[in-house]
Order: sequence, then structure tokens, then C-alpha cells
Amino acid sequence: MSDSEERVIHKVVAKDVKQGDLMGMLFYGIVQKTSPTSLIVKDVDNNREMGVNGTELIESSFSADQFHEEIKVSKTKAAELLVSSPNRPIKVSFNKQDGTERILRGRLIQPEPLLGRSMVEDLDITDGKNRLRQVDHRTINFIIVDGVKYIVK
Repeated sequence: MSDSEERVIHKVVAKDVKQGDLMGMLFYGIVQKTSPTSLIVKDVDNNREMGVNGTELIESSFSADQFHEEIKVSKTKAAELLVSSPNRPIKVSFNKQDGTERILRGRLIQPEPLLGRSMVEDLDITDGKNRLRQVDHRTINFIIVDGVKYIVK
């Protein structure tokens, strides 16, 4: 994918949803149980469980975990994808200041200019406090958004 091409979007495939997938609808929830046409999800903001019924509803959602295509991109393109993904669940791998890899599943809170740092809310932190993390655009290894895994070449 060149930097000038449009972003590719793949919808969620209901039969591929599994326990533990992070899904984005009008709320963000962690999948607790699955069946072919329904899910039980726990809302990450209030820990309440709710049912999501119907393949059409499931397939109109977004997942930070599911991807159906891998595309190699530049660091700049990966940063552009991150900062242009509000209201989408994302999974991003980046290197922390000490050089260790960090994989974060969450949502973009505050984008920063390219090759800067963006504030991302870590939705795997269950207490709802201290969820904000900085993602350094220069150290992104991959980002999963809209059903595509973008790998920095």
C-alpha cells in the first residue's frame, strides 16, 4: 500500500469472533461468550455485561483483534493510521522507552502530529483508572484497525 492509497476496511466476520476479542460498537466491550449469532460482552467503562444479538449487528462492529489482511507500510503511514482512527478499537505494538515491546488494545484519545506521541486509552486495564498511555509514533511495529494489520517495514 502506498502512502497515497485509500485505507482498506474489512468488516467483522461474526463466525470468527472469539472470547477475548475487543469489539467496538457504540460502546467498547470485551467478548465474554460467543454463539454463531450472539455475543455476551462486558462494557469496559462500567463492567456491565450485555447481549449483542444478530449477525448484522455483530458484523457492523469493529474489532481490535480481527484482521483479514496484512499490509506493509512506512512508519509515517502507521502514524497516520493511528492518528486518523478515532472511535475505532485498535491494537498497536510499539517499543517503550526501555526498548521493550508493548502491545496495547484501546482507543485513541488525543492524536499528536506525525512522529510525535498520541494518548491512547488502554482498554485492557479493568479498574478504569490510569488507562492513558503514550504511543510514540516512531516506535510503532504494527497497528490493527478496521480489519487490517499494518506492519511497519
